[in-house]
Amino acid sequence: MRVVVVTRGSQLALRQTEEVVARLKALEGSLSLEVVEIKSTGDAAPEAPLAGLGKGVFIKELEAALLQGRIDMAVHSLKDLPVELPEGLFVVMVCQRQDPRDTLVSKDGCTLDEMPPGAVIGTSSPRRTAQLRSMRSDLRVEPIRGNVETRLRKALGPDYDGVVLAAAGLARLGLEGHITQYFDPFEMIPEPGQGALAVEVRSGERGLRELLSRLADPPTRMAVIAERAFVEQLGGGCRVPMAAYGLVVGDTLRRVGMVASEDGAQIVRAQVELDREEPVIAGYALAERMLSLGAAELLKEVDRD
Repeated sequence: MRVVVVTRGSQLALRQTEEVVARLKALEGSLSLEVVEIKSTGDAAPEAPLAGLGKGVFIKELEAALLQGRIDMAVHSLKDLPVELPEGLFVVMVCQRQDPRDTLVSKDGCTLDEMPPGAVIGTSSPRRTAQLRSMRSDLRVEPIRGNVETRLRKALGPDYDGVVLAAAGLARLGLEGHITQYFDPFEMIPEPGQGALAVEVRSGERGLRELLSRLADPPTRMAVIAERAFVEQLGGGCRVPMAAYGLVVGDTLRRVGMVASEDGAQIVRAQVELDREEPVIAGYALAERMLSLGAAELLKEVDRD
């Protein structure tokens, strides 16, 4: 069986694809896997603000190739995948989730609490920006774009005092030695699906879907399904500072979520704990809890802006 796998061309995307390909080969030795690279909109415009590029900026071209039948499967960082998929495509969560936490890389070795007033932190994520400003309103949070290596280089240069990056990306690239601080995921809540990998295939490819499902890690699957259900229930565009994290502990799925104003001045947070076997219900329950605490007004405010 020959399978053509598509990925973005960044070093991180290639490492993630290599991870999935290696696991597939170990599972089914007769597979012939060919990896091809496609440049996404987000990669083609490395300095453009992400919010201005719209949803799915790192996956649209890969999905088009899938729908056209030019390739058989696409490997993604799950956090890059919108909850609404094009008709005819299906997502399988694969592999055990890597570290979901955000980290701080500081050129002076400072933690966030140790940074002086006015220090410049780089991130282009509305979610990270809002939470950083709520933690330290005296810091300057400035946009920063580029792949992981580019942002790391900028963080150690003259224009920034530090940058917030995902632990999973740094670990997959062997760059975790640069990390100054790991943020508790229940304090700096991650992007839904952060650290997890997903494979997108055509809905009709039953055999490939069944094979990929054998790579799934049940606790990872339960957690990220709940996180994406939370986003689905709340809605909101790519400019809305929104976060969700799920952790399976025994038979319980512990869920935390966040919605904020763009400046981080207003933040709504909530937690729920429900049966791990009901991840969609857990995600919806968290969303309803957030709405009851005032998240609806924050979502409307960002939409009006």
